[in-house]
Amino acid sequence: MSAELVESTGLLAGFLTTLAYVPQVLKVWRTRTARDISLIMFLLMNIGIALWLIYGLLIGSPGLIAANLVTLGLTAAVLAAKLKFDRPFSRSGRSRE
Repeated sequence: MSAELVESTGLLAGFLTTLAYVPQVLKVWRTRTARDISLIMFLLMNIGIALWLIYGLLIGSPGLIAANLVTLGLTAAVLAAKLKFDRPFSRSGRSRE
């Protein structure tokens, strides 16, 4: 398999997996809730994506770097929304439910 085909495959995979987070980010920010999203899952996802980004930087792979940089931004936005919008208590100390 040619190097161009290998790199193209990686770029397409990175584009599609990154694009997959866009609808979730839009939904969370529009509805101002992330109640049904697992905090632990998105914490682990962000750590994993950050490690993939570091790996991409270490091996000098433009596809890995670009895809994981953008994906990290998207998953971090969902994580930030989860922390911001779905706090269990309001400032008064009472449950928001």
